[in-house]
This record gives sequence, structure tokens and C-alpha cells, in this order.
Amino acid sequence: MLLPRLAAAALLSASLLTGLAGAAEPLQVPGLSSSSLLNHGDEVLASDQAFVLESLGQSAIKTGANQQQLLQLRWTIAPGYYLYRDQLKLSDAQGQPLALEIPAGETLSDAFFGTVQVFHQTLSVQAPLPPKAEQWPLQLQWQGCAQVGVCYPPQTQTISAQQLGLESAQGTTSLTSAPSSEPGWQQSLALPPSVLIGPLALPTMALAVFLALFLSQWWARRQQLRSGQPVEALLLRATLLGLLAARLTYVGWWWREYLEPLPAGLLQIIDIRDGGFNLWAGLLAALGWALWRSRGQTLLRRGTLQALAAGALILIAAHALRTWTEPQKQPLPALSLVNASAQTVDLRSYQGQPLVINLWATWCPHCRREMPVLAQAQKEHPGVRFVWINQGEDAQAVLRYLQTMQLPPDQVLLDPQQQASQHWRQRGLPSTYFYDGQGRLRSTRMGELSRASLAEHLAGISPLPAP
Repeated sequence: MLLPRLAAAALLSASLLTGLAGAAEPLQVPGLSSSSLLNHGDEVLASDQAFVLESLGQSAIKTGANQQQLLQLRWTIAPGYYLYRDQLKLSDAQGQPLALEIPAGETLSDAFFGTVQVFHQTLSVQAPLPPKAEQWPLQLQWQGCAQVGVCYPPQTQTISAQQLGLESAQGTTSLTSAPSSEPGWQQSLALPPSVLIGPLALPTMALAVFLALFLSQWWARRQQLRSGQPVEALLLRATLLGLLAARLTYVGWWWREYLEPLPAGLLQIIDIRDGGFNLWAGLLAALGWALWRSRGQTLLRRGTLQALAAGALILIAAHALRTWTEPQKQPLPALSLVNASAQTVDLRSYQGQPLVINLWATWCPHCRREMPVLAQAQKEHPGVRFVWINQGEDAQAVLRYLQTMQLPPDQVLLDPQQQASQHWRQRGLPSTYFYDGQGRLRSTRMGELSRASLAEHLAGISPLPAP
């Protein structure tokens, strides 16, 4: 009897892990090069060779006519290359633009941007130094082209106060300190949304479920050997009933989202890949069933309740560490990416509004399957900005996909270097991040989203629309 029960528990664990983690694809792009959007041969210089920014230090600090301290930036531009005047940008740590004093450039009819002003050979610009500590570090952006017809992606560099010697030099700008935003003990204990095991990215809650099932089954086996009572069989039935109750309670809570897209919504009810379970309903149902079936049998009840308690303790602790920590304000990464409309977008410009950031790729089947759900949600929630950041693919592949999937092109960003995945330390696709209007990361989802699971996350950052 032991082998069939262990096999059943293993099958149950496998199905849960498949349902909760199967929607996460490893972040790999076979056959695609993410080194550049363009490939024009070895005769074209690398961007850091074509446009050389002079090293930054105390020598970059100048004093203006009104005794205001200025940051001076100089580029040496290789022959046959030029920098765009309107692509020179400097912003602070909050994403607010800083005024750059840029000289007039040469007028040029450019194949990429039309009539523009450009600079050859050398360029020198300056900007007032921000006085407050919370405005640092600064983010500098520039972009240029080669006259042979190669246009480089926007280049960025972070400029810190330490680089410029502001904290040690006497007589320089006094940086006003802001209140500390160091994470508290609760944030230090918070579990990450996913864990990488070899090439497989698994949600931490899926691993917690597996560990809870394993521990409770092990404890039930021990109690059964001691008491001679069928503890394992009762535990397995209680677990199955608890899972069923957890799923049905979740579906009942979000019934509109499941029934609206009939008849496909009915199939989504049994598709557990969206991770839709109500933990508390499941635990109560399992406990109630175990108490009822073990009535009048003290040894059976004791062993079953102990096994249930062991598994429940792991699930409740993992749930608490994932959801009960107070979210902190986390600035968006200082990334400047090109969108599908060929415009450069600073990701920090989206601060101050509810925001959903989705990391995806055209080769990822789960990304493609959830895309209509996200696109429809953007129409239903105009107060929330959805941003789709493609990972590791070139513009041609993304534009081909957009011919079949209608997404706002100015909200689809290209990230061939996968900088967004590096910032969020995420290696599975799709991955979605939900920020509220105060810039706090409220929740994350690794794996495919259904209408119901997306509505659950949106409820945490924006009021639900009227039915």
C-alpha cells in the first residue's frame, strides 16, 4: 500500500509544480543574437570607440558666472561618425530631466530621424549640479550614427557623486541627505518570486507546496507505523479535498473573469497554470475533512492533524514572507530603451502612475498566450499603464509579431541586452511586475496570467473598473 500512496503523492506534487511553474520559460533565445540591433561588419567601430566620453572626476566640475557649480561633459567623436543633439539627455535618480546647455550643431538630413542637428569631432556640454542627495546618481544618455548608414542604440552611463569627488572635496556642493530608505527586517526576510534550479525557473510558492506535501507525507508515514492507523490515506484525501476547495473558492471569488470569455473561460477553471488558489479555504477544507473522517479515532486523528499542521506551517510561512511584507518604494531602473515606434523611452518616465511591466519574447508560447489578456486589460484599465519589454530579440522579430498582435507600439520596448531581466534578477519568461502610483512594487507574477490572476494583481495597484 505504501508504493501506490507515494506514487499518488508524487503525481500530485508533479501536477502542482507543472501548474504553478510550467508557465515560466527559461530566458534563452536560441539562434538569436542579442549583441546588437544591427550587424554591418567589422569595419564599423564599437559605440564606445566611436564616441569616447572623457573620464569623470573633480576636473569635470566647473564654476559658472553666478558661482553655481556645473558638470562639464566632453566627447571625442571618431572621423566618419556623429552624435545627435536631441538625443543628449541628463536626468536625476527620480527620472527628472536636468537642463543641459548644448551648443548648436550642424543641420543634417538623417535617414533615421529626418532633419536633425549633429556634432562631429568633439562635443562639450554642461549642466547645473543637483544639490540634493536623493537626486543622485545621475543618468546620462547619448546616441550617434556612422556616416556609412549604421545607427547605434542609445548609450547610457551612470554618474555618481563619488565619481566627481563631491563627498570628499572641500567647497563643493553640499548634498542634502534624504531620509534613509534601507529595507527593514521584514523586507530582508521576504522570499523572492522565483528560484533558479539549473535551467528551470520555479516560483517559490510552487517549491513551498512541494516541500509541504513531502514533509506532511513523511510525518504521516511515521505516525502510521507507530499507531497502525491509516494516516497516509486520510491525509491524501484531505489534501486532495483541500486543493479542490482552494481552487473553487478562488474561481468563485473571480467568477466574472472566468465566465466572461465563454466558452474558453470554462476551460480556464480547470487550468491551474494561473496559480489561482485560496490558501485559507484549502486549509480549512482539509482540516474539516480530517476531523470528520477521524471522529472517534484518537490515534488516527492525532497523526493526521500533526501531518496537516506540518505542511500548513510551511505554506503559511511562505505565504506570509511573500505577501505580508510592507512594499517599499523602489525606483524604476535607469534604462533608456527604443520602442516599436523608434522613439527612445526612459523607463523612469512612467513613475507616478499605476504601472504593469511585462517581460516577454516572441519565442515564448506562454508569453504569446497571455498577450491578448494583457492587451484587453489595458483597454479596460486606462488609468494603468502597461509596458511590454521584449527580451533579447531584434526589432525585426518584434515588429513581425506586432503585425498579428495589436499592441500600442509606443508601449512596446526593445531590450536586446536583457537589461530589464538583469535589474529584476529574473530568468524566466513571462514575468510581470505591478507598481502602484507611489512607485511601490506591490506584486510580481512569474508565469502565464489569466484574466482572473491579472485582475487579482491589478486590484492591488488600482481600483477595479465598474462592472
